Amino acid sequence: MDHVNNFLCDVLVGRRERILTLWRQRLNERLDGGHGRDAIPEDELKGELVGLLDSLVEIIAAGESNVESNAAHPFAARLREASRTRAVRGFAPSGTVQLLLDGKEALVAVIQEQGSGQAALAAEASLMVGRLLDRGTIILVDSFVDAREATIASQSSAIRELSTPVISLWDSILLLPLVGVIDSVRALQISESLLLAIGRSAARVTLIDITGVPVMDTSVARHMLKTVAGARLLGTSVILTGIGPHMAQTIVKLGIDLSGVPTVGSLRLGVALAFNLIGHEVVPRRRNGP
Repeated sequence: MDHVNNFLCDVLVGRRERILTLWRQRLNERLDGGHGRDAIPEDELKGELVGLLDSLVEIIAAGESNVESNAAHPFAARLREASRTRAVRGFAPSGTVQLLLDGKEALVAVIQEQGSGQAALAAEASLMVGRLLDRGTIILVDSFVDAREATIASQSSAIRELSTPVISLWDSILLLPLVGVIDSVRALQISESLLLAIGRSAARVTLIDITGVPVMDTSVARHMLKTVAGARLLGTSVILTGIGPHMAQTIVKLGIDLSGVPTVGSLRLGVALAFNLIGHEVVPRRRNGP
């Protein structure tokens, strides 16, 4: 195999610019792959391809074949970085894999050009490059999936934080409006956010408004009751607002005991009750004149 390796190294080094040009052209021509100039700047793409090609030469010169088994190899490291970049920028999986598919096409085309008089050698070299890049595709895909999952998890966490705002409604009164489906993870975050806010503000009354919550199940109710218990330990009273007829029927059917929690049907009534608990009264303002 030494003669094939030597031939490949000569082609990859001697025809380096030709390979890079073909590779970039193929990537930039594929609009659906997301490799346009707006997605990956030309200088950044060129640097990425140069690094991949140079590290590929290292593999071939060293006679390596199982590139995915060596996580520290520059080729594997560059593929992981390319995957992370594309995952963060919103590339489709197909567009990411296209990085090596187009590279394979460019390499095989130049190998065939260079080995026009040595068909058997060129064919063997093409097969070797194809196998190496196929193994590289495994690294690329695995890294892309990991990076995409990490990105989604980070975005989900940010969305949960934004969807659980604790509002200082008045001196000693906090409001937590809840919107959307509440699962166990979000319920835990709601509890943590609310208890931290109560601890910082020393609020005497907290309103939890569930007008925008479409479904209340036993798991969510259990978390809510734990949150209420924690709030009481911090010295605040909790009022649950926004319980409509459908929600009330669901709570009764599920056997959820909210008897220890003040509940009202609307946020307006809850605010009035909260003011009453802190010794304030909401009254109409007197008009001046007749």
